[in-house]
Amino acid sequence: MNPGLKPIRRSLFLISMPMVFILFGLPLRAEDLGATGFEIGILFSIFTASLIVLRPLVGIGVDRLGRRWFFIAGMVFYLFANSLYSIGDTITGLYIARAFHGIGFSILAITAETIAADLSERDDRAAAMGANIASRARGGMIGAFAGFTVVGFMPIYAWSYAFGIYAAIAAIAIIFALRTIPETLDRNHSARRLTKFRFPAKYYPLLVVIFLAAFAGGIIQPYYLIYLRGRLGLEVYALAGVFLPIGIAYAILPGMLGRLTNKLNRALTVSIGLLLAAGLYASVPHISTFIWLIGAFTIAAIGNVLIDLTKAAWIADIAGADATGRTFGLSALTAGLGAALGPLAGGFIYDDLGKDYIFYANAVILVMAVLFTLGYIKELRPKPDCPQTPG
Repeated sequence: MNPGLKPIRRSLFLISMPMVFILFGLPLRAEDLGATGFEIGILFSIFTASLIVLRPLVGIGVDRLGRRWFFIAGMVFYLFANSLYSIGDTITGLYIARAFHGIGFSILAITAETIAADLSERDDRAAAMGANIASRARGGMIGAFAGFTVVGFMPIYAWSYAFGIYAAIAAIAIIFALRTIPETLDRNHSARRLTKFRFPAKYYPLLVVIFLAAFAGGIIQPYYLIYLRGRLGLEVYALAGVFLPIGIAYAILPGMLGRLTNKLNRALTVSIGLLLAAGLYASVPHISTFIWLIGAFTIAAIGNVLIDLTKAAWIADIAGADATGRTFGLSALTAGLGAALGPLAGGFIYDDLGKDYIFYANAVILVMAVLFTLGYIKELRPKPDCPQTPG
């Protein structure tokens, strides 16, 4: 793998320290501050609204201006978000911090994927994308260990102190990135007039898959920890025990699965991931034992890893050399729409239809997404197919 990817992975490792802790703690923190299910959904939708607005613009920017400074700018917004989380003790304060977090993620995610696509070939692209995912997950696991250690020693102030630590680490990550992140934009391409971008029509169903997968994830993401705490009566550390294997799976498996699936059909791999996640999430309301619950969420996480790394590699495959950032931007916009609408739908289902139904709805939508991949499975090796016309 290209050694130029190492600074990217190390930067992602450092900046992603709050990732697991915030996914775990944010809905619980919001509930403790008096938020309803719908208000928690808004908290998650604010994040994705930032993605919807910014990601297409970021895609244009990285194709026109370069990758490096966008990558660093995303990290700066992470620093702001961590600082705001640390001092925020109201729902409104969480909303503001979440907006900054969404801006940072919008910039950083597309830029990291674009750099990975720049520095990899088709046959090692899934492994490169997987290495990025694994680096974020490893950072998140280390950060979660630090955060939950703070919870153990000073539970009343744990949220503020933990995010103070994360803000300090983000500052270190920015210094590291300023010294090491390369510029990977091909200046021969950037010197020419930016080509008119057209996403190939034959891959429109792929955008539907991306939307449905994000929508399904958004339905359960804000609520499943609250659901488990209420249904099983689990304490914070027991809930952490449920998701420790998930974190390990995300930290170890993306690189390994990326290498295994590099030469496999992208659509088939995504379909397997969708079906794994759908089956296991549908089983959650019927599981009453702690160990089986851990197994269900861990296998569902493996399905999500397959979806995430293969989807990113697939988008890179079809991107033209002049439009990598814009292709990722369109993909991210589609995912952002799904992720913004999912929590709102999930809040309605959770509050009005029944808490178990968020898992059934997730499973049905993931199976629907599989139907849109079937037409691509017979393509043994998808080839780049992104026509560009001079603008």
